Amino acid sequence: MIDTNKKLFRWGPIDAAPLPLAYTMVPSFDMMYDLFGICWPESLVIYDKDKAVWIIENDKVIETSREFTDKIIIPDEQRKRFNHIWDQAVSKLFEVQDKIDKTNLSSINDKELAKIFKEWSQVYLNFWAVGMTGEFPNYALEEKLKTMLKGYFDDERDLNEAFATLATPTQMSFYKEEESDLMSIVLLKDQERDEALKEHVRNYFWIYNNYLESKILDKGYFAEQIKHTTPEDAEEFLKAVKEYKETVNQDKENLINKLTLSKEQVKIINLLDECIIFQDVRKSYNLKADHYLEEFLKEFGKRRNVSVRDLKWLLPGEIEKLADGEDMKNLIEKRKHITTALCDIGSLQINVQNAASKINQQFEKQEFEKSVNLQGTVACTSKNRYFRGIAKIVLSPKDGDKLKEGEILVTTMTTPDYVIHMKRAGAIITDVGGVTCHAAVVSREFGIPCIVGTEYATKVIKDGDILELHNLRGTVKIVSSK
Repeated sequence: MIDTNKKLFRWGPIDAAPLPLAYTMVPSFDMMYDLFGICWPESLVIYDKDKAVWIIENDKVIETSREFTDKIIIPDEQRKRFNHIWDQAVSKLFEVQDKIDKTNLSSINDKELAKIFKEWSQVYLNFWAVGMTGEFPNYALEEKLKTMLKGYFDDERDLNEAFATLATPTQMSFYKEEESDLMSIVLLKDQERDEALKEHVRNYFWIYNNYLESKILDKGYFAEQIKHTTPEDAEEFLKAVKEYKETVNQDKENLINKLTLSKEQVKIINLLDECIIFQDVRKSYNLKADHYLEEFLKEFGKRRNVSVRDLKWLLPGEIEKLADGEDMKNLIEKRKHITTALCDIGSLQINVQNAASKINQQFEKQEFEKSVNLQGTVACTSKNRYFRGIAKIVLSPKDGDKLKEGEILVTTMTTPDYVIHMKRAGAIITDVGGVTCHAAVVSREFGIPCIVGTEYATKVIKDGDILELHNLRGTVKIVSSK
C-alpha cells in the first residue's frame, strides 16, 4: 500500500475517463515487466468528475527511473533492443488501424466487430507496455544532466539557463509541425489549397483528442484557423520556425564546445533529446489511437444501447466481454461517482475507496501561506529577467477560453489540448513537471516564460492575482492578491 506519510509523485489532475487512461495503466505493470524486468511502482489512480490523478511514492518513481535508464537506455545494446521492440509495437498498431480504416464497422456482424476490436485492443496494450516507459529516462537523465552541470556553474541562474538550453529538443513538437504545415497551405493557390487542406485533415484530424473524449476536426475547422492569415504572415511564421530549429541546434553545440564536455556527457544530452522526442511522437500516436477507440465505442454503444461516455467507465478487458455480448450496465452504474484503481505487478484493485480517501485527505490538509514565494524549475526564460502579469487558473482545457491574451496561465500540468490556449499566455506556471514535460517543451517553442514543478501554485494563486516570475531563478512572487 502507498505510504501517505512519504512525499508523493502526482500526475494530473487531467481530463480523463477510466477506459482511455486504462490503456496506459494496465500494461504498465505485468506486461512491461515481462519485456524489461522493470515496471511502474504501485500506483493509485483516482477518477472524479471527469478528472484523473495518478499517485505514486516519489522515491519509488525516482528509483525505478534510475534503474530503467541505467539498464535499458544508456547501454547501447539494450537501447537497440528497446528501439526494436518499440518499432514493432508501432508498426503492428498502424497495421491494424489501417485495416480498420478499410472496414465499415457498422456493416459487420457482432462476431466480426468483436474480433477486430480485440485485435486492436491487444496491439494497443502492447504499444503502451513499451510506451509507458517513456517517462523513466526523462526523469533520470534530467537528474544526470543537472548533476553534471553543477560541476561547471557556481551561479544557479547560469546553471538553469544552461540546463534549459541542453534539454531543449532538436525536433519540433507535432503541434508545431501541424501549425507549420497549415501555414505552408496559406502560400498555395486556391485550388491547391483546397486539396492541401483535405490532406491536412487526414494527417491531423485527431490533434485535439484527449483521455476524456475524441473529436474529428474537419476541413472547415482548419480553414478557419488560417482565414485571416496573409501569405506574408505565413512566410514570417515559417521563417521563425526555421530560425528556431537552427538556434536550438547551434546553442546546444556552442554550449557543449564551450564546456568541453566529454563523449559520455554528450551522450547523456543526446539521449535526453531522443527521449523527449520519443514522448512527443508517442503522444501523437496515442491521440490518433483514441480516435479508433471512440469509433469502436460508438458502434458498441449503438448495438448495446449504452452511451459512449458510460462505456468509458469500463476497462479494456471488460469492453472485450461486452463485445462478446455480456451485459455491463450494472457494472457501469457501480463505477460511476468516484472510481479508484490501485495497481501493482500482479494486482489490479478497483474502487479502493479507503486508500483514495486517505491520500485525498493528505492533499487537502496541507496549508500554504498566501505570501510564500513559489519555487519551481525554469523551463523557458525570456529576454527580460522578470515577467509580471495577471494570473488565470485553468484546470481543464475546456475552460481555456477564459485565459485572455497576455495573462499568466496557472495550471496543474498541460496536455496537448491546452496548446490552443497556451499560445495566448504571457507566461505559464505548473504544479508538476520538469524541463522535459509538455508545458516546458511547448513554452520553449512559443518563447513563453515558463516555470514548472511549483507543486502547489494552483492552491496558492487565485484568479486576478498579480504575479512576478523570476525567469532565471524559477521563483514566483504574488505581488498583490485578490
